Amino acid sequence: MLILKNGIRNRKVQIGVAFVLIVNLFLFYIGVYGGNVHTVAPNVLYRSAQLTDGTLARVIDADHIASVINLRGASPDAGYYNSELDVCRQHDVAHADVSMSARRLPAPAELNKLVADFDRLPKPILVHCKAGSDRTGLASTLFLTLESGEDLNKAESAQLTWRYGHFGVFGTEAMDHFYDLYRQTARSQDLRTWIQRSYPAEYRRLQLAHSPEVETSPGGE
Repeated sequence: MLILKNGIRNRKVQIGVAFVLIVNLFLFYIGVYGGNVHTVAPNVLYRSAQLTDGTLARVIDADHIASVINLRGASPDAGYYNSELDVCRQHDVAHADVSMSARRLPAPAELNKLVADFDRLPKPILVHCKAGSDRTGLASTLFLTLESGEDLNKAESAQLTWRYGHFGVFGTEAMDHFYDLYRQTARSQDLRTWIQRSYPAEYRRLQLAHSPEVETSPGGE
């Protein structure tokens, strides 16, 4: 009986080790350990997770980054935020903050700020959140659709995807719901027009319905 119990215990340990190994191999595959840095549009837009000082400096130099958009919102008390500002200043790179949550539909004001930043900031741009998966996927899809004229379905399937760590579970399906909401309520409007004219009302409607997707949440996660 003791041998049987030990065998079952060893089997569970082996399964656990194999699971951890598979998860780590997947994270390595999608680039999480390297900062999840990827090209969205060559020489125009790049995407990543929150990068360390050294990695951010290397990406800026390698891809000639002219602007960084931080989707975590301004966090002046956080070390990572001030370090990012320092690296941008040292490399003469423009920096912009947009406050978004991976588990909430983007607030209209912040979404419009993101669109304006895409329009006005010098390129190439590096856009990032914490993991480079959910908010960054929404933003990269938005950029390709608005700035590059790419079909929304194609842009979304390429950018808001498991390949960068987005699975649309545990609340992060809000990123997918944003584009679903557009498809359901656009009434022939292009995405830019819908964001400016119709999305604020749709957002308020969902707030009044007490949808958890639109509750306010601080940036920085």
